[in-house]
Amino acid sequence: MVEIAQKRNVAVVAHHGAGKTSLIEAALFMLGKIDRLGKTEDGNTFSDFTDEEKDRKVSIHSSLIHAEYKKHSINLLDLPGYADFIGEVKSCLHACGATMFVINATSPVEVETEKAWGYADDFDLARIAVVNQLDKERADFGNAVRDLQEAFGKRCVPIQVPIGKEADFKGVVDLISMKAVTFDDQGKAKVSDEIPPECQELIDQYREMMMDCAAEVDESVMEKYLGGETLTREEMLAGLKKAVSANSCIPILCSSATQGIGTELIMDAIVDFLPSPIRHGEIHGHRPDSDEAVTLKVANDSDLSALAFKTRIDPHAGRLSLVRVWTGTLKPDQPVLNATTGEVVKFHNLLQINGKDQKNIPEACAGDIIGIAKHDDIGTDDSLCSPSNPIIIPPTEYPPPTIQMAIEAEDKKDDEKLGTHLHKIEEEDPTFHIRRDSETHQTVITGMGELHLDTVVYHLKHYANVNVNLTTPKVAYRETVTGHAEGSYRHKKQSGGRGQFGEVHLKIDPGPQGTGFEFVDAIVGGVVPGKFIPAVEKGIRAAMDRGIQGGFPVVDVKVTLFDGKDHAVDSSEAAFKMAGSMCFRNTAREAKPILLEPIVRAEITVPDEYMGDAMSDISGKRGKVMGMDASNGHQVINAQVPLAEMFRYSIDLRAITRGRGSFKMEVDHYEPVPSEVANEIIAAAKVEDVEE
Repeated sequence: MVEIAQKRNVAVVAHHGAGKTSLIEAALFMLGKIDRLGKTEDGNTFSDFTDEEKDRKVSIHSSLIHAEYKKHSINLLDLPGYADFIGEVKSCLHACGATMFVINATSPVEVETEKAWGYADDFDLARIAVVNQLDKERADFGNAVRDLQEAFGKRCVPIQVPIGKEADFKGVVDLISMKAVTFDDQGKAKVSDEIPPECQELIDQYREMMMDCAAEVDESVMEKYLGGETLTREEMLAGLKKAVSANSCIPILCSSATQGIGTELIMDAIVDFLPSPIRHGEIHGHRPDSDEAVTLKVANDSDLSALAFKTRIDPHAGRLSLVRVWTGTLKPDQPVLNATTGEVVKFHNLLQINGKDQKNIPEACAGDIIGIAKHDDIGTDDSLCSPSNPIIIPPTEYPPPTIQMAIEAEDKKDDEKLGTHLHKIEEEDPTFHIRRDSETHQTVITGMGELHLDTVVYHLKHYANVNVNLTTPKVAYRETVTGHAEGSYRHKKQSGGRGQFGEVHLKIDPGPQGTGFEFVDAIVGGVVPGKFIPAVEKGIRAAMDRGIQGGFPVVDVKVTLFDGKDHAVDSSEAAFKMAGSMCFRNTAREAKPILLEPIVRAEITVPDEYMGDAMSDISGKRGKVMGMDASNGHQVINAQVPLAEMFRYSIDLRAITRGRGSFKMEVDHYEPVPSEVANEIIAAAKVEDVEE
């Protein structure tokens, strides 16, 4: 059994295209876990193993890679580099104790790196940075370092400098040992005392910076360093490890994953600098259904606490839950309380996950990340614990969805199958949601972007054999009246035998906003018998549901029944219901009807330099800026915008801000639609009604 101090759980994070999957591939190749080096563009890497990832040649799902190195047990989580899969990133960062940021040497700090760095700050994760693809044209290590320091501060400090540039990149100078290191075809390091003279300028620039970081966390080492004495390699390693754990230093390393350059030293850095699960010493949570705080020590002999941070539903292998064990020990068939659901469960098999491979293990201890297969009693973010000491571990908080689309099966026979598989996807992905809109009668799916929803369509087509259509959702418009009108309607029908007769006189007036519908019985003298008055109201309500102009529900009206007639033989509830319905429909058209649309309250966060463009875009969407607040180099714009303009706003905002903007919104109220827009909406609704 590996001791907790020898465990590392590391999220590998990057903007797409920086080469993090290739870096993991190089590490596995160097360790002899795979016999050939796969390539992302060939769709044959170890960690991108799903059919869709092979087809698209990008990481879509997080994958867990396990390796043993220098008597350490290392879990690497390869995370997607697209904003659409931010749920995967956040859930895995929650489960890890450290991160490795992979930076593209040709375009250093990109937007998804910035976002993930912020999430790492939220979880207080230690981190290292790797400047990758240093063998590519226009690769510039110095520029990458400057970018990192400008974005994240001077705590980003190189501990290596490259030997050679672009196509001539062949190794690194280790600033700790002051040795030159090159690498063989397997990625194994070869150490030399001969440091190329052309590296000296960068060495002089960065080594003192590194030694400052190593010395500042230990007073005795600092005194030695300030006294002009040379720090030993062991002192520098120990100092840097403390600084990384304290988040006062982020070591920067060099790499070309595809060439195997830097791979072994990166694995050394994971072992030497990144902390074990005992870094914080305790896990904090609360009792189920209570705010009572619970604290457990991170140790194997503590009570069990664990978090199911990811669910993967494979069409072939079935359901797999990834679980981070925070404290205690878990064994097969041990009674475990799912504190989130209140159910006591047992797991027959505990799995060590390595890509798509699985291996049974006899137990899981504090700091381990394991798999539990084919168990429907675990959901994403469920807390698992000892029944005698229940604890809820705070779940991951996910950003709100940014895009919504209506979905329907091309073949109506597939409706049931579509619903079943959408619910399975929702179980797997906490950033994907489905709902049935009772007003528009559409199934609406929401997610984090176009690519996110594209993966849902791919899943349905390839795994469920269901072809679907995505369309912009219908807007739940409303209608109301703005003026007074009076009218009457006589429903009279004679077709042999007993006929139908009912006559009503109505007044229609606008009601206060938000009141819905007010019905006033102002009949005097029984001209409409009391037993028929509820039927009149039913008829009016039915007509309101069908709308006045565009077929949208009518709200905020006051209708007064003030006169009418009945027939001793031919009057009935059905006749007065029809009379009430037709009278409302005809009279309301004279009461200056208008269309109302839902208005969302949007909070849009953009970097300062994009504020003007973002505000212009809001105006172009018929929106109103209600106020602005400054926050850490960003502007938070508070706006009110018609919902109809916001269904695909995530795409527009991403284009305006180069992916650096974000927003959240919720429906706030209804407002009148401008007449020229209303005419188009009503005309389109009538055409649709005819087609149906």
